[in-house]
Amino acid sequence: MMKKILIYANKHKDPDGVITRRVSDHLDKKGVAWSVIVSDLVRTEDKDADMGLKPGEYDCIIVLGGDGTVLQAAREARELEIPIVGVNLGRLGFLTEIETDKIEDSIDRLISGDYITEKRMMLRGEVIRKNGEVITSRSLNDIVISRYGGMNLIKLPVYVNGQFLKDYLGDGIIVTTPTGSSGYNLSAGGPIAIPTSDVMIMTSICSHSLIQASIILSAQDKIEVRIPESDGDFRPAECSFDGSIRVLLQKGDIVRIRKSDKYTDFIRLNNLSFLETLHKKLGDT
Repeated sequence: MMKKILIYANKHKDPDGVITRRVSDHLDKKGVAWSVIVSDLVRTEDKDADMGLKPGEYDCIIVLGGDGTVLQAAREARELEIPIVGVNLGRLGFLTEIETDKIEDSIDRLISGDYITEKRMMLRGEVIRKNGEVITSRSLNDIVISRYGGMNLIKLPVYVNGQFLKDYLGDGIIVTTPTGSSGYNLSAGGPIAIPTSDVMIMTSICSHSLIQASIILSAQDKIEVRIPESDGDFRPAECSFDGSIRVLLQKGDIVRIRKSDKYTDFIRLNNLSFLETLHKKLGDT
């Protein structure tokens, strides 16, 4: 039984707090304690935020917004290890489970334990500098290394498990989890993976090559992207984590990407398979 729930609301998706009050009012009726965190999703720092919450304080998080809001909540709640369920206030909402016309019914099922949870793998990314500085963050969706400003192509030498793979020349590369495969990766021509699978997908962005095939790697593989040091090869670039945390890359930086030891637990309330959900979300687009 759920005893205390955290409501994580995107103020831009629920500007007047109508959905937030609807959720909190229904939790009051059911005798379930709750708290609200309002996010504006403006995150450009090179470090993760911290909700300031303690493990065991809440039984789950109800996220009000779209996929971006779910990603933000998942990363900020990474140490709490509590499950997440999203109410779709966005467009497609691949990461959300509840539509607005089913909020009350879904909450009833949630607090009674009528649901299952799915573990979703996350990525751990490190930007390593010559001076020894290390910037670390986790991503539920993807880690993207892309050009920063201007229109010049960037050259990104990529190594897998210490072995040179190739130089990627274009606008950058995406390294995605199965959960994130239906996001930026899909837009860049990459494949979609079942969200509960254990793989990493690497896809080029606007590759300056006739061959643009994505590469599917094992979750145990380690990816290393080396930012060129020579003036002739270096172009301004940045590394972003779930499109939120952004780090401006310097000459000689190394970006290391691997599977995180942390997972995100998603609450599943409906019986639709991922393929059925995929058809429903993308069938008419």
